[in-house]
Amino acid sequence: MEKPMIILLLGVLLTHLGTYLVIPILPILLSESIGLNVTTVGISLATYAISFQFGSLTGGFLADRLGRRMIITVGALVAAIGFVGIGFSTSFLFIVVSIAITGYGNGLNAPSTKAGIAAMASEDNQTTAFSFRGIVANVGMGASGLIIFFFIIGTPPFLFFIASGIYVVLAIISWLALPAKCGDAPCPPIPTGAYKRVFRYKPFVVFGIVSIFIWALYGQLALALPIQATNILEEPNNVALVWTVKSVTVIVFQSWITKHFISRIHPFVALAIGLLLLGVGLGSLYWAQSFIGLVWSGTIFVVGEMLLLPTMDSTISQLSKEGLIGLFFALANVLSGLGESIGNLLGGRVLELGSEATYLPWLVYSLIALCLSLVVLSLIKWKPLQAALQKAAKQQDRPKKAPRVNPGPGDHLTHPFHKWEEDVLFRRRQET
Repeated sequence: MEKPMIILLLGVLLTHLGTYLVIPILPILLSESIGLNVTTVGISLATYAISFQFGSLTGGFLADRLGRRMIITVGALVAAIGFVGIGFSTSFLFIVVSIAITGYGNGLNAPSTKAGIAAMASEDNQTTAFSFRGIVANVGMGASGLIIFFFIIGTPPFLFFIASGIYVVLAIISWLALPAKCGDAPCPPIPTGAYKRVFRYKPFVVFGIVSIFIWALYGQLALALPIQATNILEEPNNVALVWTVKSVTVIVFQSWITKHFISRIHPFVALAIGLLLLGVGLGSLYWAQSFIGLVWSGTIFVVGEMLLLPTMDSTISQLSKEGLIGLFFALANVLSGLGESIGNLLGGRVLELGSEATYLPWLVYSLIALCLSLVVLSLIKWKPLQAALQKAAKQQDRPKKAPRVNPGPGDHLTHPFHKWEEDVLFRRRQET
């Protein structure tokens, strides 16, 4: 790899290290140290998701005009200021403002980093580059959990100052080592009328609406797991180690799951199975009465996550119109933030109602996951969406290991004994 690519990947590691020093224990800090109820904790986390998306939209717009180096540096400094604010916060209003600043700074950073990785990698190596990005992100996430588990006692405010320092280091490294503007790559503006084309494309609109509910369910773990940890663990901050286990699981098994499962079944079948596993992971928190129980619930959840996230990204890429893939992903990110923010708002309220009926939140999570999986499966029968995915499956430049629908039988089947069947897991192909 060339130096700029290494710096971008280092930035990915540092952002995940700094962020996940805070995210796993933030609900615990807000509920125990400051005394917020579960509903207001959910509002705080929803504020992060909303401000992140506003930052992403602003960052994507400004990166084309000011350069990615500038936006990555400014975003890191803004996030650092937000973390310092959280460390000094003693009231709900100050907490919300500080979290909003942190989310906005991270939002500025994210699109420029992804665009930089895509621009600096050749077309043949973009998949490899983004695979490395996923690996270093999980390394940072896993390392943060180990640091909290072995070196941090309680939920001390200085943890936020450490996270802030990490982001300051990121800002300095990015400013000194990244090329100005977009480097050797062009920074093309979004063409006129592009947004109108996207919102008129019904398959993407329908899938985007469904994805809002999927992201709302996905975002529940960051809220529900720490809250459950405060009820059953003497040291609730040890819940951060669950994120370490999740990261190791993703690093070890993601490629295997993609190759042997995701790439062999319809993407909506993969999404449905992933949603069911998310529901089982969240629902099983009802029976988690120890640290091991929390780890098992988190592991079930992450298996669903490994089916869900790559399939979502691949489906968006296949639905994207030629030359507008960046815009499609930008809007998909906005929908994911909208879903997570709605999920945190409603999830906080559901968890608070669970103080009266302890089974209620976990039953609600499981039923929502079941309903969503049935909705996703029903989309297989919707012809416009199926036709769009079949068209993408016939393209020569499609990803080799990605979920896709079978394009169907050929147009000229002249052999009298030719038999076409869709791929099914664990079924041997019949010789014809």
